[in-house]
Amino acid sequence: MAPSKIRRALGHVKDQTSISLAKVGGSTSLSDLDVAIVKATRHEEYPAEERHIREILTLTSYSRAYVSACVNTLSRRLNKTKNWTVALKTLILIHRLLTEGDPTYEQEIFFSTRRGTRILNMSDFRDTSRSNSWDFSAFVRTFALYIDESLEFRMQGKNTKRNVYKCEEDFGEDYNNSLVAVKPTPVNEMKTEKLFQRMQQLQQLLERFLACRPT
Repeated sequence: MAPSKIRRALGHVKDQTSISLAKVGGSTSLSDLDVAIVKATRHEEYPAEERHIREILTLTSYSRAYVSACVNTLSRRLNKTKNWTVALKTLILIHRLLTEGDPTYEQEIFFSTRRGTRILNMSDFRDTSRSNSWDFSAFVRTFALYIDESLEFRMQGKNTKRNVYKCEEDFGEDYNNSLVAVKPTPVNEMKTEKLFQRMQQLQQLLERFLACRPT
């Protein structure tokens, strides 16, 4: 059997194992959530089916606990995988959830980073399964960095259409109690120093975005 076929077969086995484990653990709805995440980030090198992403959005639309469970599952998925396809699909899913999902996703992912989980820290990601995986790995790292910095920018209340939340500087383990609403300061009310700081941040975000162009 050719090496590529072996890799595909192993990936399929890993996905089926993850799905089987998800089905036997936790409540029915949480199991459905874990199964949908695995199916949306499986090893096959083609885009995830939209129905799996919509299912995740639906299951996490009314419960912060489910959003937290989803973020934890995505974090484990990213931390464990050494496959660029799984990593990229997981990052694409996170991007979709941040864009179209409950606003709680921003808070959960942001604070998980503040607590040390570093869900979007892919700086040491490497796919060494084949010789041409270097460029794919580089793209994964670059895309993760863009999402991470974009999220931090929004959570600072500098580029959002709705009120966001940020954590007070001295929050403890019970961080939910220290969330405070923050309204973005209008540009015409910013001091010169703050205005230049915002311009610099926007320029850096633009550079991160342009760096995501596939080579």
